[in-house]
Amino acid sequence: MAFVLDQTKPNQKYFEAICGIPHPSTEEKAVSDYVCSVAEKLGLNYEQDKFWNVIVRKPASKGYEDAPVVMLEGHMDMVCVKTPESTHDFSHDPIEIYVDDKGDIRAKDTTLGADDGYGVAYMLAVMEEDFPHPPLELVFTVQEENGCNGVDALDAGKLKSRRMIGLDVMGETVEYTSCVSCFTSDLMKLTKTCETEPAKGAALMLTVSGVQPVHSGAMVHPEQFNAIKITARLLNALSENGAVYRLSTMAGGEAENYAPVETKTVILCDEPDTVKAILNGELEKIDRELQDGKQNLTLEIRDAAANEMLSDADTQAIVDLIYLMPSNTVAIRTAGEEMTATNNVGTVSLNGGAFELVMSDRAASRSFKNSVLGRVKRLAELCGFTLETSLRYDSWEYQPNSYMRRMTADLMKEVYGHEMMETACPGGLECCSLLPRMEGLDIVMFAPIGENCHTTDEYMNLKSFDRVYDFLKTLLGRLK
Repeated sequence: MAFVLDQTKPNQKYFEAICGIPHPSTEEKAVSDYVCSVAEKLGLNYEQDKFWNVIVRKPASKGYEDAPVVMLEGHMDMVCVKTPESTHDFSHDPIEIYVDDKGDIRAKDTTLGADDGYGVAYMLAVMEEDFPHPPLELVFTVQEENGCNGVDALDAGKLKSRRMIGLDVMGETVEYTSCVSCFTSDLMKLTKTCETEPAKGAALMLTVSGVQPVHSGAMVHPEQFNAIKITARLLNALSENGAVYRLSTMAGGEAENYAPVETKTVILCDEPDTVKAILNGELEKIDRELQDGKQNLTLEIRDAAANEMLSDADTQAIVDLIYLMPSNTVAIRTAGEEMTATNNVGTVSLNGGAFELVMSDRAASRSFKNSVLGRVKRLAELCGFTLETSLRYDSWEYQPNSYMRRMTADLMKEVYGHEMMETACPGGLECCSLLPRMEGLDIVMFAPIGENCHTTDEYMNLKSFDRVYDFLKTLLGRLK
């Protein structure tokens, strides 16, 4: 077998091995069994539960026997996204990795899975290598990407750790960044059963595409482009210019936490030429607003077929709801500090009169998140939609007296010559599930340089991947 990464470096060896084992959410048994096989080969005690979570215990090095137990934690599943032309089957095909000319590890036409393949690789490497460290509990979980189901099911009573190094954050741009807290988030679903009538007039399919894909948690500020919101803006332009139209069907987006890159909408109208002119005119305005050069926004309008259409009232209610919905950034600045919350309009569907809009919000403060949720609730009431909400994940709040953070900051300054940059993760972290069940758990998190997780542009810097692994080992050696 021809390897891409350096097999003499344990972290690289295990990352490539993981890429060779399909591991979508709910299909982690093969990679879970692989972790168990490595533990068994190394003579380490391990437990695999019925959900395929794995706990591996590595005894302390000589002289560290009395040190507090430290947990390393990461998840084995990955988000599976591929390019439209890709034929990749995530349930059976390995991730095809390569290193580009910038020294970044990437995947051919798919997500890389460095979220959280880097963490799994680090823990496997720590299991294998001989270096000074306290007693270790290495916790490998499943189904993080579809709601932290694995860690929620984990028997935390079996864990003795009260110190934790989390290995599931990405998006750093400098090697001296550490994650010290994380946001809280809700899942929101807005629904409406709409009135329909037989289709009349010309049917047009509107396809908005070319939006640059961005994981909603990776870009909290500023606001990013969103195909569903752009579609609502185009349709609102029809209303503002007096064009008469009705919605028939609508579809777009992949998940509540992923900015939608394409939508397909079928409308009925009596004056298709006028409608096309208004839509193209609004698209030109949007094009002029684009300054970053990263968007390749396109609007395709073609003839379509439709059997039914919504009433005028329901058509306008849907367009108003999406057009007015907070999307991405809600920020308040006071005394030099900025409180930031986001709302991601993630997926939309309209078929047979059944409408559904699925979104997720995020905020470091529970109260600020609830303020955003309140806006959504009021807007749903005004437009006549039913809102269902559930907590996606709770927050890990900043711990001012954290020993783990102080030790990490001291070492970062020593190794890199810079003060540690403290960040709050906008995504959900599994530690939020463990915190209520493990009183006094002291946490810090860090990761190699990498960005664009949950997209086909995901990458991880190879030199940083090695450097942070060395940092992890050194930190463990300090926790005596």
